Amino acid sequence: MLNGTLQYPVYKNDRHLTPKEKDNILSKRATYKSNISHSYNFIKMNSTYMECVNNSFFLKGNSYFNLLGVFFVAVPVILIVWLIFFYITVIRDAESLLAFIVVFSPMHILFFCILYVFYKGFQNFKKYEKLGYNYYPIRFNRINQKVYVYDVSGQIFTGDWSKIDFILNSRLGGYEGTFWEVKGFIKDNKDLIVYTFAFALSKNKKQETLEIWEFIKEYMNNGPEKLYFNKKVAGVIHRLPAEKLSYCLNIEAHPESLETSKEIVALDYQSEIRSFYSRAMIKILGNTRNKFIRADKQPKWPQNVENECQVDTKDPYIVDASTTYQFDTFGKIIK
Repeated sequence: MLNGTLQYPVYKNDRHLTPKEKDNILSKRATYKSNISHSYNFIKMNSTYMECVNNSFFLKGNSYFNLLGVFFVAVPVILIVWLIFFYITVIRDAESLLAFIVVFSPMHILFFCILYVFYKGFQNFKKYEKLGYNYYPIRFNRINQKVYVYDVSGQIFTGDWSKIDFILNSRLGGYEGTFWEVKGFIKDNKDLIVYTFAFALSKNKKQETLEIWEFIKEYMNNGPEKLYFNKKVAGVIHRLPAEKLSYCLNIEAHPESLETSKEIVALDYQSEIRSFYSRAMIKILGNTRNKFIRADKQPKWPQNVENECQVDTKDPYIVDASTTYQFDTFGKIIK
């Protein structure tokens, strides 16, 4: 919740890339024999464009949950400890209030730091959860080689695929460890960063983020053929192939249902899906997520973007939530 950390980092624009960022620029050329994976990040694909969610999608609702944690756990604990020391020092031992403030200044600093975190968290919660959009799509058009990014303000930022610099980035994720993501920099003619966006978020899994990036590269360089998944031909399966777009998020046509919110939260608990802890978190976070999803606005691309991304009605590679498998909240594949 602070800038650069947790759910909603603030990226600095109006600057040039740092030497470290320049050294970490990812290659956009096709990479052979590399692992690729959709990792449940995509909304749709066709021969014209591919669309994925940004880095905040799977964290939707978390800031509200964290706010409650800070407000009902951290603040009361610090306040109780403060009152105990205040009683012992000022009331029982009759020390001066000034001495108490000076001696226990580290505690006061900690308390105000926690209040600051709470304040920043509330600002982010209001901006992204309460007054934002259900999700923020990123569209990669392989025909005109452009990238369209839906901003939290509703503004659309566009850049050329060949001119956008992408880097692998890691940042603090609070109690969830380290977040890995791909950051994209849209620049002007003077190489000044105009807009920064991020996608392919993974918790503590650098390789997973790289595999999502390779998935997008495969599409932009070679088209949808290798990534296309035909559910009718596949029939009954027990594992979704990660190297093909066998799963699309069912979020485009309408806001998530409560069941869909739980299914999306469940994607984060696949390795321990049937444990009591996982089931409890899926229910709590799913309900919290859906509460704000239903209150947010549904994103809609402006007509000029749709005009530049027209899809042939006879396109054989159209993939979306209606043509792929889905999961239930126990991780079971359903049609």
